[in-house]
Amino acid sequence: MRQLAGLWGLALTDRDPCGAAARLNLRCLQTRGGIDELRQLDRPAVLTLRDNPVIPGYVLLTALDARGATITAPGGKTERMTLEALAARLDGEFTTYWRAPANWRDQVVAGDRGADVDWLAQRLAQLYELAAPAENQPLDAALRKRLRDFQASQQLKADGVAGPKTFIRLYQLGGVQEPRLVAQSTAGAGK
Repeated sequence: MRQLAGLWGLALTDRDPCGAAARLNLRCLQTRGGIDELRQLDRPAVLTLRDNPVIPGYVLLTALDARGATITAPGGKTERMTLEALAARLDGEFTTYWRAPANWRDQVVAGDRGADVDWLAQRLAQLYELAAPAENQPLDAALRKRLRDFQASQQLKADGVAGPKTFIRLYQLGGVQEPRLVAQSTAGAGK
């Protein structure tokens, strides 16, 4: 997790990397998925590998493209591998960081209001080129429909509930500068 934190400009000394990151307005997304999920999230992640049936192994995924992936072991050794080789070793568990809007809740659901709902409404209005919404409005039927449409267009679970993956995608489409998975052609430039 220290290597991942370093990509975000953080120097973690705490034994609780997710707790330490939360104090800096970053959240951990600990989830399960495969290559497609990692590609969709488009951000570096700590992957759990099943190389040893007794002790799980952990690596940092830093690049992913159509031909392969680049991982970094805890000691700093970088390895390029095919997607098939990574999929065979991947346990499916991974952790990544994401930046939460102010006053973020685990999920924003129908009827909620507050700074996180305002942020969500503003981002969706920008993406759909709509007038700026009024502040402190609830997550009503119209906003939920816009949210579901957005989620469906991004191959996210279109449930009208704004969770981490929805916020991650909104940040990415809004041009927020955050660590992303690097395509190998870019990662290898200048070497």
